[in-house]
Amino acid sequence: MEQSPIEVFFSYSREDKPLRDKLEIHLSSLKRQGVITSWHDRQILAGSEWKAEIDHHIQTADIILLLISPNFVNSQYCYEIELPDAMARHEAREAYVVPILLRPVALWENLSPLLC
Repeated sequence: MEQSPIEVFFSYSREDKPLRDKLEIHLSSLKRQGVITSWHDRQILAGSEWKAEIDHHIQTADIILLLISPNFVNSQYCYEIELPDAMARHEAREAYVVPILLRPVALWENLSPLLC
């Protein structure tokens, strides 16, 4: 019996796109083997409702990668919308949330009780 691939969602600030791209390259062997699929906002097709697309993928992802950086913390959308939605799914045991520190953020562990 073949298992479906694990869906991975990237939550990141647009300024961190080069680092997200590098991480995605490191995950490419898992994608080629069909172990995972990945999704990020750059895959939204022109004319699509971007917020609905992001919400859909946050709600269907098995693993949500939070790419933490000063830019992530500064992004209202990442910090105030994607982060709480991701953590709600994690707390409900519907998805795994993995924070990945891309660049130092002063006292990032204390920024949100959601990450603790």
